[in-house]
Amino acid sequence: MIIEIEYYKGEISLFGKSQSISELKQQFKNIESTYDKSTDNFIDLLCRTYQWTIIETDESPDFVYDRDTQNLYKPNL
Repeated sequence: MIIEIEYYKGEISLFGKSQSISELKQQFKNIESTYDKSTDNFIDLLCRTYQWTIIETDESPDFVYDRDTQNLYKPNL
């Protein structure tokens, strides 16, 4: 499964095991509440805690998470 994280630093793609949208929402909620805002370690903490891997790909993501709005959605392909 590929997810894309959109935020002020740009976009980043992550690869991990397939999950439901509710599982992903819970992961993002947990990390948003615990990450260090001064160093913005959101991606690092997400990868360490939930075994996501940063990748470079041209493939379309299964889900996109917009950190500014904290919205998770399935992109229109």
